[in-house]
Amino acid sequence: MPYISPYVRTNVLPVTSAAAAAAALGIVEAVGAVNVDAGSSGTAGSVDVFPTTASKGKLAITVTDQTGDTTVSLVAGAMAAARTITLRDPGAAASILTTTDATAAATAATAVEITRTCDVSARGVAAGGTLAVTEALHDGKTIRLDTAAGSVCTLPAASGSGARFRFVVYVVATSNSHIVKVTGTDIMVGAISVTDAADDSLTLFSTAADSDTITLNRTTTGSVRIGEFIEVEDVKTGYWAVRGHVVGTGGEASPFSAAV
Repeated sequence: MPYISPYVRTNVLPVTSAAAAAAALGIVEAVGAVNVDAGSSGTAGSVDVFPTTASKGKLAITVTDQTGDTTVSLVAGAMAAARTITLRDPGAAASILTTTDATAAATAATAVEITRTCDVSARGVAAGGTLAVTEALHDGKTIRLDTAAGSVCTLPAASGSGARFRFVVYVVATSNSHIVKVTGTDIMVGAISVTDAADDSLTLFSTAADSDTITLNRTTTGSVRIGEFIEVEDVKTGYWAVRGHVVGTGGEASPFSAAV
């Protein structure tokens, strides 16, 4: 005797089970199967998953042609607890970074940290007239002292984070000075070499006990040639390690001072 679906009030379907009737009507609430195939060899298939709200898109699971007649398996590895894995909007078509190391542990790096390190398109940062330097935005970057009226860059408070910043004379200042300075009571420890533009002699200037500011004054302490650089590293709470090389004219002088 044919099975009469409880979902159909006016028609009798020639099916022999409630599951078959539900499938015929598109009413499939759950699938219990060992293997599920979508399509077949030579015929593309896909699995569509819809969200709760109507007209809010869907997730389509598909596959492109493989190099050979091989199987690609998506496997959930052993996890210590229930997990929800969310694929965020990358802003455009994107690929997923993968590794061939089956023993690799999950990274503790945040998306901001990965971008800061790997995004080579943002290695150079314009200082402008003033710049409040931060670890989140500028760690590992080259900051360009790029303003003819002088760029003034203020470092964040040193905490021992290991953050490193590199400052490069990108535009030779024609008024005022290019300046790199600390915040609060932090001090600088290190040395900067100054080459005499006239005779190429070199003088090394070390910090004093209270040095907190580097000034390239367009003559004796730097900002004479493009490419002069200063590197600083947050080595300990209250301390910035410093090194660099600049070019001076009219007799070299120390670029360090206690001015904060």
